[in-house]
Amino acid sequence: MASGQAVYRDFSYPSQLPYHPLLLATLYQSLGTTHYLLVGRLVSAVANILMMALILLIFRSVFRDRRDEGLLLGLAAAVLYLFNPFVDYAAGFAWNHDVVILCVVGALWLLLTTDFQDQPRCWRAACLGILLTVATGMRITTVIVELAFLVALFWMAGGTLSNRLWTVLSFLAGVVIAGVWPLWIIVRSPQAFWLNLVRIPTLYGRWLHEIGMTLDKGAMTVQAVLTPGYLILVVLAFGLGWAGFHYRQRLAPWERQRAAVAALLPLLFLVIAYIPPTMWLQYLAVPVPFLVIALAYPLLALGRGKPTGCTVRAETIALSAAALLCVLANPTVLSRTISLLVPEEWEPIRLHRLSQELTRQIQEPKLVLTLGPLYAIEAGCGIYPELSSGSIVYRIADRMTPQERRVTHTIGPATLAEMVNERPPAGVIVGVERKRFADLEKPLRQIVPPGWDRQDVDALEVYFRP
Repeated sequence: MASGQAVYRDFSYPSQLPYHPLLLATLYQSLGTTHYLLVGRLVSAVANILMMALILLIFRSVFRDRRDEGLLLGLAAAVLYLFNPFVDYAAGFAWNHDVVILCVVGALWLLLTTDFQDQPRCWRAACLGILLTVATGMRITTVIVELAFLVALFWMAGGTLSNRLWTVLSFLAGVVIAGVWPLWIIVRSPQAFWLNLVRIPTLYGRWLHEIGMTLDKGAMTVQAVLTPGYLILVVLAFGLGWAGFHYRQRLAPWERQRAAVAALLPLLFLVIAYIPPTMWLQYLAVPVPFLVIALAYPLLALGRGKPTGCTVRAETIALSAAALLCVLANPTVLSRTISLLVPEEWEPIRLHRLSQELTRQIQEPKLVLTLGPLYAIEAGCGIYPELSSGSIVYRIADRMTPQERRVTHTIGPATLAEMVNERPPAGVIVGVERKRFADLEKPLRQIVPPGWDRQDVDALEVYFRP
């Protein structure tokens, strides 16, 4: 994209909508860097930092009359999020996971902090539409959350019907503003878009089921709930949820509305996790920040039952103790912070260094055939657009029709030789697929011409013209 190619039309981008690659391409173009993995992971890291800041701001807003207590509870809530084992597993990779959650948390912050009676709300409603459409433009299942926000906005706007409609129309204006670009991309190549969004994921999910690589959704959910860091949060949620419902009369009507929206979001994201044909561990990390935020209103209701002069509240102590238990249950989060002092050992830096070493002897035009395209592009080499998704589409491409492969610019093991005959590579990197998938790289090894030199670097094999 940074070099002018279009998603779907010029290369495959399966399962997802195009806003995340647009974000990364913009950063790569403006920074002029080939540290692609480093920038991609930094985007996710920054998204997580901002997410924790928003959790803190939401708690401060909910406890507007007791800001110091809100600050303490917000910090404890941020710790509950950060030290959750599934969040720790999912956060910080160069994928759309963290940015999508940040957009929804940002939208929730706007919704919970808007006074629909006294503040100009149209611009805030428009910002809600923009944030949620950007999130949907990165991950299609977020459209369900966007619809839920639309209903919540209509419900919470209050006043006359005209007043509610103006708020909703402002939201829809934001949706239109943010939706123009991805819609334009889709309209330019509708068939390729459909194949990437539906056909390829369906074939890939079927392939994963055939080889027994999928996880049981129910067993995974039980495993998540019984993991100490998650179990603490679930117990808190049930306990505080019951208390908040029991003492709901202590909250103002508008606070009860916000409490209901905050409580429904983690349930909605749990339902969304079950929608794809295959379920992965990172899906269960998505409800965590919303579950943490939902604790704010039950805590507020409990706090209002205490005497005015009470300085140390039992619920504050309980949440702080739960946060400490989560730290003790997952101390590796803390132990890894020492790596901040040694940036040359960060995985993105190591991979960039390795990529340059792998491709040093590859001659012009430096076109590299590999199922690990990151090794080539980090060193400034060219790759085949048909293999831009690595092995993901390559694994099932032979199950597609020739027309489908042509439209999506994809290639499989059976048709690899034909592509290479038309555009011979200057180098071949194999060893990316290991153990049970090693056979996928046999066609790459078979096309290496006799007499090419070989170099082994870090369990990878590089073949290049002498």
